[in-house]
Amino acid sequence: MVHLRRFAAAAVACAALALGIGGTAHAADPAPAASAPAVTRTAPSAPADVQNFGPTATSPYTSPASTAGHVNPGQTYTCEYLNLCELVWDPTTGNWELFKQDPCNRYYVSYWDGGGYFVNNQTSGTVSSFYGSSGNTLWTDTSPTSQTYADWTPVYSLRNC
Repeated sequence: MVHLRRFAAAAVACAALALGIGGTAHAADPAPAASAPAVTRTAPSAPADVQNFGPTATSPYTSPASTAGHVNPGQTYTCEYLNLCELVWDPTTGNWELFKQDPCNRYYVSYWDGGGYFVNNQTSGTVSSFYGSSGNTLWTDTSPTSQTYADWTPVYSLRNC
């Protein structure tokens, strides 16, 4: 199997050279500078009516998957420029699940229940839309960088562009 992988890699390299898409290695182009900084916010306290169910509960998630991680109540977190970031309570861990979406995708959400927050750190004028079960628009947001309260229970999907 290892020999087959090496053969395939060599075949791809030869094809690239034959087509003229190989060539001399160059230093990577520098990444374009972001025109706005990331924002840092503090995660709020746990929701007052929260029930943690441990392993019998399901963690919130998105489809397609987005960058996610956990944030303790009172802990700071960062929302990078060009992202829409959401805090959703995770009853399996007893802390906030932080989701970060890239620009201009539609994300379908599962197990986003109760109150949470979002930060819209995108380019000026970018509209984030939050949709209900029938695809109806529940609300939109264009106010960048503020940490805004949201009731996630009726939200079935969102789009950040």
